Amino acid sequence: MSRLEKTTDLIVFNQLRLKNYVDGDFNELDKKVKVWAKKSSNRKINDILSKSSKKGTGQKGFPEYLIYDEKEKIVIVIENKKDLNRHFYENADEKVSEYAVNGALWYASFLKEEFNVIAIGISGNKTEELKIDSFAWRKGVETFTNLNLHELSEIKVYRDIINKSIKASKSRNSLIELNEKAIEINEFLRNILGVIEHERLYVVGSILFALEDPVFKISYGQINSDNDLAVFIFQTIERKIKGSKLEEKELIANELRPVLLGLKDSGKEKVKELYPNGALLELVKNVDNILFDFYKNSELDMISTFFNVFLSYSTSGGSDLGIVLTPSHITSLFCDLVEFDLNHKVLDICAGTGGFLTSSWKRISLNNKLTFSQKEEFRKNNIFGIEKEKSIYTIIALNMFLNKDGRSNLHHGDAFTLKDKIKEFECNVGFINPPYSDSIYSEISFVELMLDSLLPNSKGIAIIPVNSVSSRTKKHSGLNTVKERILKKHKLLASIQMPNQLFYPKGTETIILVFQTGIPNENHKTWFAKYDDGYKLIKHKKTRTPSLKSEEHHKEFIQAYKSKEDTIFSFNKEMTSEDQWVYTIHYDVSYNLETIDFQETLNEYVSYLFLNNYL
Repeated sequence: MSRLEKTTDLIVFNQLRLKNYVDGDFNELDKKVKVWAKKSSNRKINDILSKSSKKGTGQKGFPEYLIYDEKEKIVIVIENKKDLNRHFYENADEKVSEYAVNGALWYASFLKEEFNVIAIGISGNKTEELKIDSFAWRKGVETFTNLNLHELSEIKVYRDIINKSIKASKSRNSLIELNEKAIEINEFLRNILGVIEHERLYVVGSILFALEDPVFKISYGQINSDNDLAVFIFQTIERKIKGSKLEEKELIANELRPVLLGLKDSGKEKVKELYPNGALLELVKNVDNILFDFYKNSELDMISTFFNVFLSYSTSGGSDLGIVLTPSHITSLFCDLVEFDLNHKVLDICAGTGGFLTSSWKRISLNNKLTFSQKEEFRKNNIFGIEKEKSIYTIIALNMFLNKDGRSNLHHGDAFTLKDKIKEFECNVGFINPPYSDSIYSEISFVELMLDSLLPNSKGIAIIPVNSVSSRTKKHSGLNTVKERILKKHKLLASIQMPNQLFYPKGTETIILVFQTGIPNENHKTWFAKYDDGYKLIKHKKTRTPSLKSEEHHKEFIQAYKSKEDTIFSFNKEMTSEDQWVYTIHYDVSYNLETIDFQETLNEYVSYLFLNNYL
């Protein structure tokens, strides 16, 4: 080792003294915090590092310094280099032996299988010129997070960082917290960066997508110019789009280019005073930190959840895009209704932002019983979506990029024009939430097209407004004719009444229809049910959130659905094309009220007042 390299080692040693890790004789100052140079005395750490050589030989690896916090089971790994130009290399997986940050992350990638890890890269041979970058890598999680922390800190700081994220990921109120974060990001984009409506989705989706890229994640914190960072974000996204198998790569790149590059000119003079290093950098940091706070064992689920919660705020529930967003627990319900598995090939001819497709993919990707090759096969060949509007097509592409799913089977165009091509997909599951305001095609026409596009004996499920199967609608003529055609070809298995405020703040009353394709509906009783998801409106929130009873309600409903049994919320009845396929039209109402009914209603009302701080 050169003299200058040893000088850097001594500088780091001095930093460890200043932060109360060791004394001048390298004795630990806290019995719970072990500090080693090169090799630890912890057997588990040594076993992990026994095959972690930075040269890729499969031999032992020796970081400059290792710190193990026995109290919180955190490993801090430090790699340092004498030369400031050897701080980090643009490809995180290359030249790990030559660069400080790359080396630290290399060791962290091994250690994170058993520990929460803080990876620190330090370069320079003068204290006043040191470069320090810190990254956190949660145990078992796929990727790391840039902490934007440019100094060696005391152990309490790292404990707080890790514990905060663990607490958030385990919190039963994580969806409520995500709502708060989505509001903050939406307000920042509108008020600070001046980004309009759905373009905020372009920005957040692109940042989320860019943060999956190790090169971007390592180096964005070094950029102190909105102009340079905006270009860096777009270049990262453009490179990733070009590497995909989407048919419409140029369409997506052309949609994103003016929005992302426009961020470089978005700063007002007052904003520049508030964020001297750039408001865009502040935004990227916030998004990165939010993801770290809410990462679970599968960060895939929380990333897409945040994206969809943000989507509801930035587009007024989708109305700014001309769509109605299907809540994620309802897209998951669709999967439960078909008992979704590896053998299913799913189609959504009105894909919107991709909620049904991503929910289907999660059923496979998060299934620990399936092999990687099985998941890859499904991802590439079993997910099909059609979307007509180019702005929405761009959003669904971003959403599916974030979910690492079947993006190559997304098609841009009108489903009715592409109906012959769609049949060639040979799908056996169809999910749809059709446009509610199309002046040409009725909602039930989209349902018919979906059902006719599936293989015989497939399941097709639609969520549509009550009026679309009711004689009350005056928007489209020939409703009963379409319904008659459907029942001659397909069996109506179930009609499920959904909660009135499902699409809050819109008051659209909806039902879910479940069909079996290729089997006429003759002499068949349809199962009618009312679904109580247990979700409640929280004061000042734009989305409904689950209550303690939500899971219990769901399990009870699915059990009844599978047996098609009559319960207090369901019954069976034969239907024709002239009938209104709506639960509330056909169920028998009992007006007998007992004291317990009043008491339960009063209890719910008082609980609502407390929950929303009215009392």
